[in-house]
Parts: sequence; C-alpha cells; structure tokens
Amino acid sequence: MNEKNTKSTIYPTDKSYVFVDVETANWSNDRICAIGMIIVKNGETTGYYSLIDPQTRITFTYIHGITNDDVKGAPTIEEFWQAISPQIPKQFVFVAHNYRFDLTVMKKDLGRFGIRFDPTEILDTMWVARDILYHFHTERGDLRLNTLCEALDVQLYHHNAASDITATKEVLEKLLVLGNRKIEDFIRTYLPK
Repeated sequence: MNEKNTKSTIYPTDKSYVFVDVETANWSNDRICAIGMIIVKNGETTGYYSLIDPQTRITFTYIHGITNDDVKGAPTIEEFWQAISPQIPKQFVFVAHNYRFDLTVMKKDLGRFGIRFDPTEILDTMWVARDILYHFHTERGDLRLNTLCEALDVQLYHHNAASDITATKEVLEKLLVLGNRKIEDFIRTYLPK
C-alpha cells in the first residue's frame, strides 16, 4: 500500500484532526511560548509552528530552551489564533500526547482574550499506546513521548513544539499500523466544562 493510501486509511475524510503541542512559559501553565499544530482535513495535512509572546516572564527555559529574547516580536496567542483559525474546521478531533495538558493550556491562554477553544472530539496518543503496547501486560509501560519515539524509531527533539507534534502524529500512525487498529477506536466525545 502506498503512503497516500495508508494516510487516507488512517485519517478518514469524514473527520478533521487538529494535533497540538504547546510549550509553556512557567509553572502557571496558562501562557504559551511556542505552539506546534498539524491539521489533517479532507486528506490534506498542513503544519504550523510559531514562537508565541506569552506576555509574561519565561522561567521554563531550562526545559524547552526558549528565552524571553526569543519571543520578542513573536505574535501573542490571540494574533496566532486570528491567523490560523480560518484553517480549523468548526468540528474537529483534538489530538495530543497527554491531551489534558495541551487542551487546558490552550483554553486558558485563548480564554484570556475571550476566545473559546472547544473541540468536538478528543484523542490522546497515550490511550493508543497504552492499549496497543501494554494491553496484555500486567506492568504499566512508560508512555512518555520520548520513550515511545525511541521504541518506535521516531525522530524527536523533545520539548520543541514543532518536533513534538510531528513525532506525536508519527507515533499515532505507527501504533495504529502496529496494532492493526482504526483511529475511530480511540476517539472520544469531548464534553467541555
């Protein structure tokens, strides 16, 4: 099967998928300083990455390497969203590795500007990994993205939002093929709070 057919089999065109990975400025986890996003819509894949001005001091440089100087002149999350939102369908599956973190940060940071971010459905690549890799094992496997990338031979520059989101998508695809499963098996309805 060629790659185009494989991708269309993995991502049925009746749904759109928005993969998101964010890097945060500090322990508050409510300000984004970098975002990686991949949109899969109608069989087409588009990727986006941007540094974001979190409008607060960055103290997590030791994690992701992003400094206060790096984000000078970068768009705010509101400005990034205004540019990107026309590409995002009204109904979509939000995909992330440990989705609660990325979705919560997105909602908090966009919410500062009165912007709602409510996906229709959610998919966490941790669920997929747990089910496919560890379903029949008694021990709990290591589900961190860097560990999965190493196990599945996926290139990763960890805590770089562009690399993390590309790796998350590749990990999902490899897991689904490995487990001979369909993406629909792991999609859940999102119930906003």
